[in-house]
Amino acid sequence: MSENRNPGRLLNLQYVLLTTINFLVSVSYSMVSTIMARYLGSIGLAIAVSGAITGAFSIASMVARPFTGVINDRLDRRMLLLGATAGMGVCTLLYGQTDSYGVLLGVRLLHGMFFAFSSTVNMAVIPELVPEKRVTEGLSYYGVVQSLGVAAGPSIGLALINLGGYGLNFLCSGLLALLGAGAVLGLRPFRKPAGDRRSRWRLRWTDIIAVECLAYAAVDVAIAMANGLENSMIAIYGAEKGIANIGWYFTISAAVLCVTRVAFGRLADRRGVAFSLYPGLGLMIIGCLILWRASAPWMFAAASVIKTVGVGLARPAIQAACVKAVPAERRGSASSTYYIGSDIGQGTSPAIGGRIVDQAGSCGPAFLLFTIPLALGALIFGWFERRTRKGQGA
Repeated sequence: MSENRNPGRLLNLQYVLLTTINFLVSVSYSMVSTIMARYLGSIGLAIAVSGAITGAFSIASMVARPFTGVINDRLDRRMLLLGATAGMGVCTLLYGQTDSYGVLLGVRLLHGMFFAFSSTVNMAVIPELVPEKRVTEGLSYYGVVQSLGVAAGPSIGLALINLGGYGLNFLCSGLLALLGAGAVLGLRPFRKPAGDRRSRWRLRWTDIIAVECLAYAAVDVAIAMANGLENSMIAIYGAEKGIANIGWYFTISAAVLCVTRVAFGRLADRRGVAFSLYPGLGLMIIGCLILWRASAPWMFAAASVIKTVGVGLARPAIQAACVKAVPAERRGSASSTYYIGSDIGQGTSPAIGGRIVDQAGSCGPAFLLFTIPLALGALIFGWFERRTRKGQGA
């Protein structure tokens, strides 16, 4: 069988198909993730138990993530994507079939594991589906479609629940993911794993962690921390400032992210990672500083716009830099290394932010203090870039 080669056009059939699969999976995921705690409460589980089952998804994803990259590099990526996507669909269907704590916990853990494999494979294969000089742009558009799916899913899920209950939502969500799995069969085989069969099963820690990508992952820890704080604290902060129904903050953020990624998708490809990353981190810092002093709706809106433009500039550039930093046969480990950083930042920030809020008595100081990791991220990248240039000049 022939393998994929970098095509001449960005919007080629294989890239569009993978992006469509991503949209279906994103809608399916968000149809369930936003109502899971509510569903578990409706079947009589205690709040603590509901929280444990809901959080099991993220825990499983974080635990599986270091191994998704090396498995991605050693096995057939198309088959992995097929299995992960189908697995997510089956898990979603199973949610509505039991009220057993043990079964629901097990299914939730499996769902998180399949999600980790799916996202790692997708980021690893995009560079071979788009022109070599347009990888950042390809990742940007992919992210736009993913954001649209995540934004649409909750409303679709709630509408289905109102129409036919939780069972109908799980059924439709599961079928969407299975439809995505079927579409995977339309993708051509990706590049074959490198090395002979025996060498594929020799495991070193550098097979799990792509050292070339550690600096990029460290930067994304800071970005993910700021995003995690925003996601977990904005509703509380809005109530603190007397602003009811501040959900519009995230609506603005989603719209700006889509526009930013479309408008600036090719910037890093044309001008280099630093040209997007430094302004992106700077805008995120400014957005957090505005949130620190925010007292009126217009200040929250301004912070949402400025910070989100920063994310839209920085994140696609980091993702593209990761997958470009290694040979094609190691893009799985590059992808998982990036996501490990993202998982760490996203997973730790609510607890750290919550502790700061408890001590300060307000959400504002948390946003101020979270500018420190962003500034450190810029310093780490600057150090890494200078070190890389010296190594190339030697």
